[in-house]
Amino acid sequence: MEKVNWLLVLWVLTALFCLRVAGQPLAALVDVPGLPPFDAWHSGALPYPALLAAQLAIVAWLVRTTRAVGAGRVRWRRSLGRWLLAASCLYGAIMAARLVLGATILRDVPWFARPVPTVFHLVLAAYLGVCGRLHVRHG
Repeated sequence: MEKVNWLLVLWVLTALFCLRVAGQPLAALVDVPGLPPFDAWHSGALPYPALLAAQLAIVAWLVRTTRAVGAGRVRWRRSLGRWLLAASCLYGAIMAARLVLGATILRDVPWFARPVPTVFHLVLAAYLGVCGRLHVRHG
């Protein structure tokens, strides 16, 4: 069985979310081929300034957590890991359902019909899952 470098996985997921945070304002400033337009990056559930503030807080948490894992400064707890795994599965399932519903029967409802934010919610769900797995494994 192949050994997975879970620290690298955490950094890749962090980088993907950082690209999401940078992508939306970039789409507002310049027309980049292949880059979705500004409005495609969020569902409108929050005004953009509030969304950006929340995203920057999430980025700070992702970087802080990933650095702590890399430096060995994490107090592993199996119970936290089980909770994170459950939350990750629930979060991921809800976002996968959102993606499918937005591509089919709810394609006229903006919260469902915009796949870009949903994909990045799946990135966050994956991050929680990796953290959960590490806590269960090392706890």
